[in-house]
Order: sequence, then structure tokens, then C-alpha cells
Amino acid sequence: MRKLIIAVLAVFVLLSAVPAGASGRSGDRLPSQIDLPDGFFPEGIASGRGSTFYVGSLADGSIYRGDYRSGDGAVLTDPAGPFSTVGLNVDRYGRVWAAGGPSGTARVYDGRSGELLASYALTGPGKSFINDVIVNRDGAWFTDSGSKNPGAAFTGSPRLFLVPFGNRHRLPGPEAVEELPLDVPDVAFPNLNGIETTPDRRRLVVAHTVLGTLFTVDPSTGSASEVDLGGATFTGPDGLVRQGRTLYVVENGAARISAVQLHRRGKTGRVERVLPVRGAETPTTAAIFKHGLYVADARFTSGTGPYKIFRVPLSCRAIDATGEGAGAPPRAGDPSNLIRTVAEILRPHRCSPSSASSTSPPSGGRP
Repeated sequence: MRKLIIAVLAVFVLLSAVPAGASGRSGDRLPSQIDLPDGFFPEGIASGRGSTFYVGSLADGSIYRGDYRSGDGAVLTDPAGPFSTVGLNVDRYGRVWAAGGPSGTARVYDGRSGELLASYALTGPGKSFINDVIVNRDGAWFTDSGSKNPGAAFTGSPRLFLVPFGNRHRLPGPEAVEELPLDVPDVAFPNLNGIETTPDRRRLVVAHTVLGTLFTVDPSTGSASEVDLGGATFTGPDGLVRQGRTLYVVENGAARISAVQLHRRGKTGRVERVLPVRGAETPTTAAIFKHGLYVADARFTSGTGPYKIFRVPLSCRAIDATGEGAGAPPRAGDPSNLIRTVAEILRPHRCSPSSASSTSPPSGGRP
């Protein structure tokens, strides 16, 4: 027993000697919630350069720029119309791409000045629901959540649109837009939702909200295959954000985020942890900064504010896929569990998807 007590004390000494940031909990002093303007009605969020983030408004289509560290910010862009700004992504040049919802458009803004740099008509108004966007080496890819089925809330079909980059990543002309139909089930609105790259960055992965699953897409052919998740499903999978081989799936129907370890080509995946978004009503999308997920809460159920961004720490205290949790309290009378718990805190690599802090968007195609 004496040796066990000494071991416990030694672990705590090591913990106290770990420099700030080394434990995966360096962001504890960052704001746990960030308030948004009254009536803002957020949906998409994306990380920019440094500690900058951007959030889109479903209320009037404007984009808010804020700072993760201070929690301060202000509206950056002019309004674009109700439901005209859904998902967001930021490219390596600091340009902010916005999915235009039922307007059928894709827009791109200067991330510093808020100037509208370009607008692309992916479809005519009311002929699609352009929901989310990811930027990779090819350009900006957008999902259509619409459906051809009678009675669908928004018309459209399971497909992607590409705004390809021009020479040296210049913005192309409006005629450059490409449409890519996908061979995935057209069930109902919203079919396709969030979009990301696979760990090898050669393919895309999309969330199918109605089916509660993920599909991997070959961007050259549109061929799609369901990701084998070992029988796991999601409750309203919405936004996706990836860091390394960990794909975070925001479940708007359950106010939680599932952490999925993906095969490098996206063929298979395993739900390793489930992270509750405490205090949120309808989390829709997430972005990563330091060792935390920042989640936009659209509050679809109540339809009213207060609107906030919630920080979900990426630490060993997240609940694992069985619901047990690596951070479960040790059993009384078993000090060895305390050693294991503290040891887990000292191993951030087992809890966070990457040993490096993310000060800019971490996924493929993100800077």
C-alpha cells in the first residue's frame, strides 16, 4: 500500500510539472460559451486564421466574425437574405465560402473586409437546398439536401456542386460550376448534409441526415458507398469536421457529437467516443480550435434565442462509445483506478485527435 501511495503522489507531481497546453487541456481558460447577437439564428461555423471564427446567420444571411480567445466579435458581411447562409468553410487564402440554402447559390467573401468576392448560381432559386461546403485542392464542394420526392420541403436531389479553383487558386468565372450526381438514396429532405474529406484527402465523406449514416464519395465519378460503421447510426447527422483520422459528427437530433475513427480512404469507421453538447438545444455544425470543438446551436426546437457557440473540450473525460467514459470516477477503495485516470490526463494523444494545436481549420483542404 505504501508503494501505491508513493506512485499516486508521483503521478500528481508529473501532472503539476506538465507545461500549459501539454495535457490537452490548455484551452480550459478559453470561454466555454460565446454569445451571438440577439436573433442571429446560427447554423454554420468555421475556423479562420489564428483564433478567428466565422458563423453564418439563417435569419438574414450575414456572417459574424469572432475570436475564440476573447469571445468578442461583430457582424462582418452585409445581409444576403433569410436562409441564404447555411454551411461555411475557410480556404488557405482566408476566403470564406458560404452555402446558400434554397437560394441555390454559393458565395465567397474576403475574411478580413467582408467584401463579397464572387457569387455562383449552382441552381435556380427554389431548385435545391445548398447546405454545406468543404474546400479541398480541387475547389469548394457543396451538398444539396433537396429531394425529388413529392412533398419534399425543398426540391433538389442528392448531388454535389464544385466551384473549381482557377490558376493559382484564383476564383473562376460563373461558367466553371460543375454538378456531380451521387448514387445515394433520395429519401426525403434533408438527404445530404455535412461534408468533409477522408483522411487520405482523395475522397469526400458526406452525412445522410435521414438515413443517419455516412457515405464516402469518389469526386471524379460520383460513386458513393456507405461507410461501414459496424452497425452504428447517428441521430440527425449534420455538420462534419475532421482532424487527422478522427471525424466529428454533429448529431442535431441528440445534442451530441460522435467521434469516429475513419479508415484513411473512408471505407470503414468506428465510433470511439460520444461527446454531449451540454446546454445546447440543436447543435448543427462544429469547428476545431486548440483542444476544443466549437459548436453552433441553431435552437430549431424553440425557434428563439439566446443563441450561443458552445465549447466542447476534447479530453479524456469525454464519454466513450459504450457510455462508460474514460473519465469515469474511480471505484471507492481502488486507488489503482486513480493512477489510470491521472495517467490518461497525461496522455493527450489518446484523447485528442492530433498532438498539434489547431489554430486554423485542420481538415483536408482547410489551411
